This record gives sequence, structure tokens and C-alpha cells, in this order.
Amino acid sequence: MPNELEKLKAIIMKNNFVKWIQDGIVHRRVAIYLKVIAILMFLSALTHLSSIMGIIGGSWMDKPVPFRIADLLLLPIGLILTWGLWKSKFWSVIVWFTAVVFFQVIPFLFFGEVFASNAEEQTMLYGQVGFHAITFVIFFVLLPRVKKN
Repeated sequence: MPNELEKLKAIIMKNNFVKWIQDGIVHRRVAIYLKVIAILMFLSALTHLSSIMGIIGGSWMDKPVPFRIADLLLLPIGLILTWGLWKSKFWSVIVWFTAVVFFQVIPFLFFGEVFASNAEEQTMLYGQVGFHAITFVIFFVLLPRVKKN
């Protein structure tokens, strides 16, 4: 395992990390995985649309402002990501990572009390962060290994 970590560090240090992802997303297994993530992003976008329409969670206007802002931001982001991930676009992978970090990991881990009123809801937020961590790990495991020259 330490040897693998050193290899990963060497890739990043040589600035080949971006190229590794760009080259990796064209592989069949990674492209299929990105399609699965695209479907999940589409379902997420539908959830935000349903929230705005008042189908789930009651009246949208009665929801706290942070939730309404999140719905308005994450609906178009989710739809754009759906298209980009389905097409295995490099930019969509970067936006996917960025969106998860800035819209879930940071808010839920550092400002969880704003989004959760009790311990059970806080646990649910941690579960979402854990789910995304697992999806990232799977993505990196599916990328092809870098061959030594």
C-alpha cells in the first residue's frame, strides 16, 4: 500500500494527474461508471425540481433560505452534470468533484447544524458525504493504472 501511495504522489507531482483522468475516462469501464453517476445526478436534479415544485418536503417557500438557494443552484448543475458525465466529458468530472466538495462535504461537515436539527439528520448528512467519498474511490480505482516507462 505505501508503494501505491508513492506512485500516486509521483503522478500528482509530475503534473500527470489531469492527463491520467483525461486518458482514463475514455476507457469503457470508467465511461460506464460515469453513466451510472450521471443517472444518480439526474435523480438528484429531479429531487431538487420536486422540492421547488412543492412535491416533496412541503411548500418550497416555507423551507429555510439555505435549502432554497441549494435547490436553485443544484438543479441546473445536476442537469448539466448529467449530460457531461453521460458523454464522459473531462470538465464534468472536475465539476462533479467540485460540486460535491463545495455543496456537500464542506457545508455538511463544517456547518451541519444549519442543515440538520438533530443527531439523526446529522448522521444522514454524514452518510451522504460517505456515499460521495465511496463514489470517488470507485472512480479512481476504475481508472487504468499508469504504466512505468
